Amino acid sequence: MSRKMIKIILLKDFALLGYKGEIVQVPQEYAHSYLFPSGVAADIQDSETVNELQEEFARENKLKDQKLSTEAKESLYRYNSPIDNTRDKRPLGKLPPMNFRVHFMNGTSEKMRWEWYPPHRLGRLPAGYKFVLLSFRGRRYLATFHYLQTLSLRKVHSALIVDGSNLGWSQGRPSMDPIFDLYEYICDKSEKFFFPFIWAFDRSFKRKLTKTEKKELVEFCSWSGTKIVDYADEEIFRMAKVYNTNYIFSQDHFNQYHTENYTRISYR
Repeated sequence: MSRKMIKIILLKDFALLGYKGEIVQVPQEYAHSYLFPSGVAADIQDSETVNELQEEFARENKLKDQKLSTEAKESLYRYNSPIDNTRDKRPLGKLPPMNFRVHFMNGTSEKMRWEWYPPHRLGRLPAGYKFVLLSFRGRRYLATFHYLQTLSLRKVHSALIVDGSNLGWSQGRPSMDPIFDLYEYICDKSEKFFFPFIWAFDRSFKRKLTKTEKKELVEFCSWSGTKIVDYADEEIFRMAKVYNTNYIFSQDHFNQYHTENYTRISYR
């Protein structure tokens, strides 16, 4: 006989179930014996109660963003991020100025600003890198701290269009890990340096990810330069024209397209 399932709303982040404010389905016995008494979740009485709770959580997150000064963000990131469990063991070294100029190969330069990734949202990204946000021309792009350091030193050749669905494979299955590895690859192994990265993902790629990685993709795509579309190949060549770049990062040879004017880059 199957256990009776009920829907609950999470009152705090809980690794086994999801993030604060999410509505999930769990066995009734588990909810009443542990989740409710421990304050992890609450029963859903009616839609009005749920809406009130979710609005309250949204206000809390907004206030957190407003209250964290630049110095506080740096401190919280250093001590609350999963650095001990990451692959990125490099020391921070000298921090780039919060406001700096990015220089382009054509001799021009433009203002840019960076900040640490919001500490209370770090749990939505995989352990592995120190993350930052780059503000440029009114948009905010996700990047790694090492990429930021390199950006402040190198000249930008052009934007890079990234075939995210093609790049995101590891050991024969869809994965988010190679997505974040691209930043380090461009910093350390690419002759030319690119900014910004413009990503296109197929919806079918998202469907094949694990539950945890789907959340990572949603978080990743909450920033500029990222799209989930029905057919990424068409979007890739459309965005190449929009951003006036001939450089595409993909393992796909795009045999169905006229690609003689494009330069394809890959890990191989």
